[in-house]
Amino acid sequence: MTLWELGKSKSATVTQVDTSLDQQIIARLSEMGLSQGRSVQCVRRGPLGGPMVMQLGGSVFAIEHDLASRIQISPTE
Repeated sequence: MTLWELGKSKSATVTQVDTSLDQQIIARLSEMGLSQGRSVQCVRRGPLGGPMVMQLGGSVFAIEHDLASRIQISPTE
């Protein structure tokens, strides 16, 4: 399952970030706290395929579809 498929108000654990992404993007995601083993929650989804808003710890970020679809997750209860 990808991060993009995570429903509103649902939580998951990041299992893998696509290693074929540009290294600068991977580094930025890591700086944001989005790395393997981290918990993430979908706060809301933009209309018409717009960006999703996610919470990582105490921070909130928006992420676009193409990037969110390259991050694998495992849903949590």
